[in-house]
Amino acid sequence: MKSFSFKLIKAFFTISLLFVSFGLLAQQTVSGTVSDSDGNPIPGVSIVEKNTTNGTVSDFDGNFQLSVGENAVLMFSYIGYITIEQNATSASMSVTLEEDVAKLDEVVVVGYGSQTKKTLTGAVGTVSAEQLTLKPAQNTSELLFGTVAGLSVRQTGALPGSDFATIRIRNFGAPLVLVDGIQATFGQVDPNDIQSISVLKDGAASIYGSRAGNGVVLITTKRGSDAPEGAKFTYHGTTTWSTLTTRPETVNAHQFAQLMEEVGLGAENEMPDYLDYDPQRQRVFNSLTGEDFDGIDWYDAAYRDWTPQQQHNLSARGRSNKIGYFISLGFTDTESAFRAADFKQNRYNVRANLDAQFNDNLSAQVDMSYFQTTLDRANFGINEMYNRLSTGKPTNLAIFPDPSYASHTGAATPFSPIYMMRKEFSGTRVDRDNNLRARLALTYDVPFIDGLEATVSLNMESQTEWNKNIVKQFPLYTYDPSRGEGDAAYVQFGTFQRDRISVNSDRDMELLPRITLNYEKEWEDHKILATFVAESTTFERDYMFASRTDPLSFEAPYLNYSSEAERDNGEIFSESARSSYVGRVNYSLKDKYLFEAIMRADASARYAVEGRWGYFPSLSAAWRISEEDFMADNSSWNNLKLRASFGIMGNDAVSNFDFLTGFNIANGFYLFNGTPYPIISSAGLANALISWETMKIANIGVDGTLWDGGLGFELDVFYRLREDILAIPQADIPFHFGASLPRTNLNSRDNRGFDLMLTHKGKIGDIQYEVNPMISYTRGKYVDWEENVRPTSGEDLTDEQIAENILWNARYTRSGKWDDEQWGFVTNGFFTNQAQIDNHPVDIDLAGNQTMIVGNLIFVDQNGDGIIDWKDQVVIGQSGMPKWNFSTFTSFKWKNWSIDALFQGATGYTVNFTSAAGYGGISGHQTIAKKFQFENRSLLGPNGDIEVLRKFPPAFTTGGVPQSDQRANDFTRIDAFYLRLKTLNITYNIPQSITNSLGLDYVQVYGSGSNVLTWDNFGVYSGTYDPEILQGYNDRPAGQGDGGVDRAYPNVRTWTAGLKIGF
Repeated sequence: MKSFSFKLIKAFFTISLLFVSFGLLAQQTVSGTVSDSDGNPIPGVSIVEKNTTNGTVSDFDGNFQLSVGENAVLMFSYIGYITIEQNATSASMSVTLEEDVAKLDEVVVVGYGSQTKKTLTGAVGTVSAEQLTLKPAQNTSELLFGTVAGLSVRQTGALPGSDFATIRIRNFGAPLVLVDGIQATFGQVDPNDIQSISVLKDGAASIYGSRAGNGVVLITTKRGSDAPEGAKFTYHGTTTWSTLTTRPETVNAHQFAQLMEEVGLGAENEMPDYLDYDPQRQRVFNSLTGEDFDGIDWYDAAYRDWTPQQQHNLSARGRSNKIGYFISLGFTDTESAFRAADFKQNRYNVRANLDAQFNDNLSAQVDMSYFQTTLDRANFGINEMYNRLSTGKPTNLAIFPDPSYASHTGAATPFSPIYMMRKEFSGTRVDRDNNLRARLALTYDVPFIDGLEATVSLNMESQTEWNKNIVKQFPLYTYDPSRGEGDAAYVQFGTFQRDRISVNSDRDMELLPRITLNYEKEWEDHKILATFVAESTTFERDYMFASRTDPLSFEAPYLNYSSEAERDNGEIFSESARSSYVGRVNYSLKDKYLFEAIMRADASARYAVEGRWGYFPSLSAAWRISEEDFMADNSSWNNLKLRASFGIMGNDAVSNFDFLTGFNIANGFYLFNGTPYPIISSAGLANALISWETMKIANIGVDGTLWDGGLGFELDVFYRLREDILAIPQADIPFHFGASLPRTNLNSRDNRGFDLMLTHKGKIGDIQYEVNPMISYTRGKYVDWEENVRPTSGEDLTDEQIAENILWNARYTRSGKWDDEQWGFVTNGFFTNQAQIDNHPVDIDLAGNQTMIVGNLIFVDQNGDGIIDWKDQVVIGQSGMPKWNFSTFTSFKWKNWSIDALFQGATGYTVNFTSAAGYGGISGHQTIAKKFQFENRSLLGPNGDIEVLRKFPPAFTTGGVPQSDQRANDFTRIDAFYLRLKTLNITYNIPQSITNSLGLDYVQVYGSGSNVLTWDNFGVYSGTYDPEILQGYNDRPAGQGDGGVDRAYPNVRTWTAGLKIGF
């Protein structure tokens, strides 16, 4: 594989050098200046001789010079301005471009092609390259905040290697992400390489068929310049310092001792022997020195205050008469906030996109990209480390006077979260990901059929993920200076882990040949565009693993120098394939009545022949009302368009060869005559008719621009029906049947909502400004769910049984209900004295309240029957992603200065601060209480009644939250809301007079901040927990932590200094 990759790279660069050998053809010369309506020069304007590839671009003073033929017509185009044509003259030309306030000529990438914004009939959001490089990011996915209405982006942690944001289109599932037409992830592309991003939100995604059910994100990378020019180099470098947005603040030693006294465990029993507790002063002190001991914050021992990150990118872009090229080299280095710093990631990426025009009819594209990501870290589990970190007692030292002795948390089990983060103790883990992509495409303009273009392409991706774990066993110690000085003060407490080495290798290869036909025809008021695509994908994966225990020495950490007694190795091979045919037709009448039809046929090897093919059509239409005659005298409207679409998409990732029978190999074995045999069991009945999920989505939208950009809007309303969701039938089967029923396409759900984006541009004196607010809403229901429903009629049922069954169905069935409902009990505070319990009219524990104690929650009797049971449960919250997402991007420009700010927020979701995250931590000694819990607990008086009433109940002697209060309830739930200053950028462009003297095109310096400020309604929980990282979301990326609000790697606040240089 390595030899093949090297040969491919070598051949690629050989071809590249041959392409660059083409030259320019000199002709008659014209020159001039391009400026805007205010007379300001516009750099970078594309000037092309019409019907040729001959062209140039304006310099930073707006000047241009070009050799052209006789009677030439020049086309002037620039992003954000209306394209114009002018006859070339021998005199110096003065060209003025008018701003395209509605951006109607903006090119938007769609499936297998591109369109101008004015011809779009679907709901497509776009993100430009300029928006993506306003600030640095560990992962490109983080740059999409507040860019597209209906695109929900949630930053769920900043741990290197697991720092990707969760992205959802209209809160559907994970979307299909394509980079230059090939499925990828955001982490596989440098933001400096991206030209644009398109988000297909409605039936427009049907063109990708069985993979597009949750929408599609199209990433297009940069190519050579539009017009001939020499190489333009760009350097973009940043240095970033980050700090955690939140961090749990635990109680100190004195407060911890108070809690241990209150819960009846005794402070002396929960601290080392050399410490003592004075209950009169409520202070912990060192019994050897008599000095007070304030305690240790284990989180402070785990984290450092500031963490460095750097990014660098150098790119070259240009075009000769026949060759266009974009070449980029990037490097990113990121460290974690762990104080030991034994956790870092670096990434190298290379990209080269070449375009060659062989003659008037034949052109080629040769693309190559390579990236290598290396995560080098200490060997520990993130979940395990955070679980143990939360148990670190403030009375136990996190790092001993002699740091060569590993500490432990003071809990019953020997664990050391601080030392497991150090390579010298726990060992190392290296994850290396190598990805090579290549594409070769030939395009032929058929000369004998006007408007027909044929493209043949081959895409290849080779990826190797390699992982090596070196696990070290190390001893843990207890420190007690009363035993003596030096080594005598340390007593071994236990050991952690076992010496072990494992190596894993995962090699993937994907090939995608594709044939594309494009036809364009225009006559009178009619225009037709047609696209046909035939493609197939083959994918192979070969995964190998091996491990051994007890290596002879870590000086030679290799498998062959380890014990074979418990060796384990294996190989897993998988393959899949897909074939597809795609057709699309666009028709335009008078450039104001627009129609689009799509049909895609997909065949997937995941399914049996009977259900292998799926068909995914889409229809859409648009009416450009602003182009009608009755709007001609209305000067207020620059653009007004009404859109409507309907499409069918699929999701083929829900099943993997379920149509085949098979067996499962379980862990363990059976002994027969002393010989072990593996345990196998049937994988269950097969279903030859199983197929993919189907999504049907309808969308109505309206776009408008008024008053020359004074107000713009895009509004979309949608409904999506998701059918054929796999489920196991609930039908009763005889107990002696001997097998479980197979999964079948049974269930259905839906979503509805809207997206709204507004734009406003204006100018006050020399200050130009732009405001771009967005808001979106979406919510789903269970439409038809396979479930047990109790009968509500029948002669054998009593009225009481019918009433109970109706109530049971309303509580426990799903069909027809919102899919985010959280059910539980409503509370009305907690008991503050024993008399209140004795006189309470409602039986909470179904035992006459005999088990209730002061501090227990008071549940509301919803049906008034005098007891608390399941019939009193009601909807108390909303789970899942926020239903409402909103943001506002604001930009101000004054001379060489600009300020950009993005505010982003969400609501329509519920956060539940359960157990140790709420108030449970004050009632136990395993998970250490937070300060806000300690400060908000109620206090009992001598008689056992509450003497000081606060937000939380008092500390319980039950070892945690009492059983009665562990039932789902609203006491620690908050219907959440937050608003965050997500990004803030201040940019200064060095004056042109200075850069010219330095021989540079431009120099830009900027300062940037992310997660700058946050406002939320968390009350006492605010500042301890991040509103974007909470277990209520239930879909936290792997590697960040277990999802608990206090047991996961936080987000970070960053401050960046950046530099961009063009030359």
